[in-house]
Formats: sequence, structure tokens, C-alpha cells
Amino acid sequence: MVYSAMQFVHGAIYKEKKALIHGLKTFLLAVILLAPRLIYQKVRIDGSDYAGLIKTSIKATGIINDSSASYDEQIEKLQLEALAERLSENGYSIDYLTGSSDGDSGNEFQMLSAVKATSSDSDASDIILISTYIDSSDADAIFYDTAKIAVLESVAKRLSAMDASAEIRFLISRDPGQGRNTAEEYMSNLSSEDKQRILFELSLDLENSDEYPRFKAATVNGKATPLSDALISSIKKMTGQKVELQRSTDTDYVVYHINGIPSVLLTQHLTKESIAKKSSLVPDAEQLSDTAAIIGNMLTNAVSKNSTAFIDSIRSMDMREPGSGSFVRKAYPESLSMMKISEELGVRLTETGMKDPDGADIYSGNLYLLTFDTPSEVYFHINDKGLNRITVNTKGLSRSKEELTQILKNLFGEPEVKDSVRIWTDEEYGSRYHIAEADLSDTFDNIVSDGYSLYITAID
Repeated sequence: MVYSAMQFVHGAIYKEKKALIHGLKTFLLAVILLAPRLIYQKVRIDGSDYAGLIKTSIKATGIINDSSASYDEQIEKLQLEALAERLSENGYSIDYLTGSSDGDSGNEFQMLSAVKATSSDSDASDIILISTYIDSSDADAIFYDTAKIAVLESVAKRLSAMDASAEIRFLISRDPGQGRNTAEEYMSNLSSEDKQRILFELSLDLENSDEYPRFKAATVNGKATPLSDALISSIKKMTGQKVELQRSTDTDYVVYHINGIPSVLLTQHLTKESIAKKSSLVPDAEQLSDTAAIIGNMLTNAVSKNSTAFIDSIRSMDMREPGSGSFVRKAYPESLSMMKISEELGVRLTETGMKDPDGADIYSGNLYLLTFDTPSEVYFHINDKGLNRITVNTKGLSRSKEELTQILKNLFGEPEVKDSVRIWTDEEYGSRYHIAEADLSDTFDNIVSDGYSLYITAID
């Protein structure tokens, strides 16, 4: 463009027709080359397209916050009721789920479900879950509640007119347990047909940070899936940030994963400058707009008419991956609750009907272990004192005893030998790894290799 302008000026000053023609040709070439990019910038959807919706939502929640004299669960109920009314006006079907995690009225939870029906047969279409939780226990929590509601509401409104090939369910739970109690209740109330229709679940959480506004992507076991790849791609496309996949068992998404649903967690770190505004309960709309754009872009790609390749990649996942937990440098669970043990490891505990010689009940499941690339079948020994032992099905391992021994030496050094059992101690995470020549329990004659066994216990 600059060169073209120079040619025009030169031709006009010196009356040179050749320079004018050359300037015109250069101008036309520049237009041809730049036009696709200009059109793309005009039609692409990014954070700026969500800014207005974010601000409107923040204003709506602010009216309720300002009218309340205290920070309690009443605010949460009012916010969910008001949000339900706003989304209903945008064509969403609204439903509520209520319950109590332990029968104590002080631990009641509630979930708002806003459903966008598919344009096809709703009884056979895929279901996509988008979830977050709120907990207005103090001013800090209300600040984050306002932000979470704004993000999900803006995405829901933006997609309200879209011709979607899958049913989208926006779930917002009022639950001090980071949404896990509500998610568990929600899953238990679904029909088996609906569970089979769920394609994937995406959870949103917010944290404060001293660093530049940034995002995290995580799966329960830290292993990449087509779903996590899609989220990371959306983050890069909408913000330019590069994100490495992490492992996390925080928030409600772990419950969906445990139930065999591919799940991924998007966490945004808000800066101090944004957190400083919490006194007026007004989050930074610009930062939240980027979050909304990430989710909106990912959903649009998943439910558009050209989403076949993405959906096929989700459906073609190894069925052992959804629901497989992780014990890769993981703290040994200390909880007495089976649900908590399951959540800490990110794995479903399936009854086997067996007991070990000490009377502990044995449950089966799949875990990623050590440096293994695929999940391994394991057995959990659980009694009234909690998780007593994790026994690995060594028949299903691709590593020999010698290879396992070398892996453990590389990680923890030379073993302690006690009664012909080699023991490696992970002091940082409070776990012990044992390799024995043969398993001591008759219960496992047909489960572990008759040549050796591998099991994990807590440090005494």
C-alpha cells in the first residue's frame, strides 16, 4: 500500500503515466492479497463479540448483590432464579435439581439446568454438558460467582440462535463442595439412555493469580484426549496463549470423568488488578470475554454441521481412558469415604464381591501408573480405615518385573528389601511401591502374575 501511494504521488508530481499505472497495479494486488484477511477479521468471533453480553450479565447479577445485606446461600438462590428467567427468555428450557449431601439442611445443594435443544431428533442426539459451581459464602466468592455466571450466560445467549447438531446443557450448581455433590446427584438422576448420549463435559473454574491473565487446561489423569486438544486449540486461537495440559481433580468435572464421560477443565487466572475490583463485585469484562470466546468457539466447532471429524475423534477414544484415574506421583488417599477416595484418584470403584485375607473389600478400576502410557487394571483394598492397598494386575502389564524394577530405581533409587519384597518409598507423596516374588493372597491367584506382584501402600 505504501509503495502504491508513492507511485501515485510520483506520477502526479512528474506527470508520468507509467508510474500511475504501476501504482494502480500495485494497489489492486495489495487489495487482492489483503482482502481475505480483512474479511476473516470481520467475520471471526473473538472476545470482543462477548463483551456486551458479559457486561449485561455482570450488571444483572450486581443488582441482586447490591440489594442483599449479607453473603449467604440466599444470594445464590436469587441469582439462579434470575438467571433462569433471563435464559428462558432466550429460548432455553429450564430445570432444577435440589438435594442434600448428608441430610443436613445446612449442606443443601441446587442445580440450574438450561438446555438448548438440537435442531435434529432430540431423543437421539448427542448431549454436551457445560458446568460450573457457585458458592457465595463471602465477598470473594460472590466476585467469582458473578464472573462464572457472566461467562456461561454470555455463551448461552450467543449460541441461542445457532442451528446446533447436539443438545447443549448449561449446568450451574450451588454447592459448597465445588459442585461435586450436585454433579454426583445429577448423574444419578439421569436415565441410562441420557448417560449414553453424553458426548463430553467441559467445566469452568476461576482462580486469582499474580501473573498475567492466563488459562489452564486439565484432565483428571493428566492425559491428553481429543477433547483436551480441542480446548487447548481454542485457547490458542482466541487468546494466542500456549497451554500445557495439567492434571487436576478439583471441581465437579471429576465426577463426570469418573462416570466414564470424557471431561476437561478450563481454569482462568484473574490478575490482582481484576481481583482488586471485588469490593464493588465488578469483574474485568475484557478478561471474561476471552474465556467466553474460548468456550463459545469450542462449542461452535462441536455442534456445527462440519463437526463430524471432531465428534468421531471423541467417540473413537479407547474406552478405558474415560474413567481411568492416575497414581503418577500422587499423594496416597487418606480419606475414609469411598466417594472421596474415588475423587482423589479420579477413578470409579467397581465392586468385585471379593475380600482380602484381612477382611478388606476389594474394588476394581483403572489407573495410570508410574511412566505407563496406558491405564492399568488395579484392585483397591478398602476397609473401615480407608484405602489399605492398591494391587496391580501384573498379568495385564506390558512391562516385565525387571523393567518395573528399573523404572522404580530411576524414580526412587535403590529399594529396601524386607522378607524378599523390594520396597521403594516416595517420601514426597507418602507412598510405598512393593514388588514381591509372588502375591501373598490366594484372592489374587487368577488376577496377578504368578511370578511377581506389584502393589502400593501408604507410608506407615
